[in-house]
Amino acid sequence: MERPDEQQPNDQESPGARILVVDDEKIICDVCARTLRRGGYIVHTLGDPLAAAELLRSGENFDLLLTDIAMPAMSGLDLAQIARDVDPAISIIIMTGFASVEYLQRSVKRGIADFLAKPFEIEHLRLAVTQALQRRTILRENLRLRTIAHLLDDSEAINATLDLDTLVSKILDSALRQGAGQTAFVLLPGQQHPLAGRHDSAAASITPDGLRLAQRAMHDAQTVVGKGLAFAHLGNTPLLHALATPLRAQGTIIGGLVVCDDRASVERPGVHEALQLLANQAGTALRNALLYRELDAAFRKLADLDRTRNEFITIAAHELRTPLSIVLGYTMMLRDQMSGDQREYLTRAYASAERIKEVVDDMVNLRFLDTGEVVLTPEQVDLQAMITESVAQLATELTASAHGVVLDVPDEPVLLVVDREKLQNVLRHLLTNAIKFTRVGGQITVSLRTRSSEELLTMVHGRITRLGSQMPWIVMAVGDTGIGIAPDEQVRIFDRFYQVADSLTRDRGGIGLGLSIVRDTVEALGGMVWVQSREGEGSTFYIALPHEEPASQSVGE
Repeated sequence: MERPDEQQPNDQESPGARILVVDDEKIICDVCARTLRRGGYIVHTLGDPLAAAELLRSGENFDLLLTDIAMPAMSGLDLAQIARDVDPAISIIIMTGFASVEYLQRSVKRGIADFLAKPFEIEHLRLAVTQALQRRTILRENLRLRTIAHLLDDSEAINATLDLDTLVSKILDSALRQGAGQTAFVLLPGQQHPLAGRHDSAAASITPDGLRLAQRAMHDAQTVVGKGLAFAHLGNTPLLHALATPLRAQGTIIGGLVVCDDRASVERPGVHEALQLLANQAGTALRNALLYRELDAAFRKLADLDRTRNEFITIAAHELRTPLSIVLGYTMMLRDQMSGDQREYLTRAYASAERIKEVVDDMVNLRFLDTGEVVLTPEQVDLQAMITESVAQLATELTASAHGVVLDVPDEPVLLVVDREKLQNVLRHLLTNAIKFTRVGGQITVSLRTRSSEELLTMVHGRITRLGSQMPWIVMAVGDTGIGIAPDEQVRIFDRFYQVADSLTRDRGGIGLGLSIVRDTVEALGGMVWVQSREGEGSTFYIALPHEEPASQSVGE
């Protein structure tokens, strides 16, 4: 193959436009080369149009093709078509000594509007080249603007989805449009198989050389060009040209994009710019889609675990309650028939079985609260009587711990329409919690007040901003003189299975569900709960429920 003349002017500090001169008359090539090099251009000359066609297809980039129209091996118009296929923005000047109407018509149809009639003046050559390159600059800028416009449309579509498969498909479609390639692939670092591939016709597959090119682009964090190797196969056709560019998200390489073709079109500078712009948009979208897929997988796994847990709680509660009922029944019956130490032993056995029943009830209640299956049964409740009853039910525990109890309740009855069982369960948990975390001989106070919305807002001190109505509120409080709660732990005590620091060894018993059930139950009743505490001085838990006056009973009902 005849190699091009690649001499460059020594007096040029920066290279000018690259021009390929093709003419089977060597003297024409020499004249054009000397003239244009004086103007600072980089000039390559060839006398064989077939060699020129091979050079163009090999990936050599030229700004302008200056070719004779009539040559023995190939027409200048055919060579111009090859050049235009490789680079749509290349400028082309046809030199001809046969400026016939037929040649002019054929040239215009192929998008060629620049001609030099032989013989031509040197100044005419310089002027024609200058004008052609100026038009190329304008054309390339128009192509760049159109590319950016297309990329903006593609970017909107790319960022509109979090589904990974859909996103990769959109990225590949855009890459083929911008890169003029025949197939494209998206890969992740370290993976030997692409996430997906796209092609314009037959089945496509990436080769080990294509994978290595992609890994190199990701490793070097820059766009790389490959040629001369089979980077992909399109059916049985090897694709010997490829461009790989990294996909970035916030400065991190998260993937690579490879575009392959059987021609050198993917190696054009304009293609580089377009694919790099696409990669900048696609990288962030790909990262978001990967994170979303991970989050979705974790959510599905969590949902499966939650479903398994609920099934376990349901089965365990059913299987435990029946034998527990029998144990409690027979233990109570035997206890009532015994005296002395035997009665004491049976009393302890009964208390332990009752504790197991409470744990089972807590697990079931928590499940109902989680699944939203709580059924409320409102009724008119005398709150003073309910408080007295709840304290009496814990008399044994209060006596054993030598705790004093103070009831600070109004003399007049306070009536509230509420689910009695659930509110009483809340009060039981708070009283049990106070007993558990108060030292022997301490004091527990239970108070009951009616508060206005303004008074309640002052009480919560910004802890709670939700006040659902302007009606009065019933505020119940359970205070103790116990160990108190550190400020950094007060926001966590309502979390499930959490106990304050010195009880992490479970030296005070319990499974850490009581306060979580209190919070969820009170919220289900339309109220709110909060705590005030100072470490070493005790804690006070408050429950606020909206107070709707019970409907009066009509005479005769």
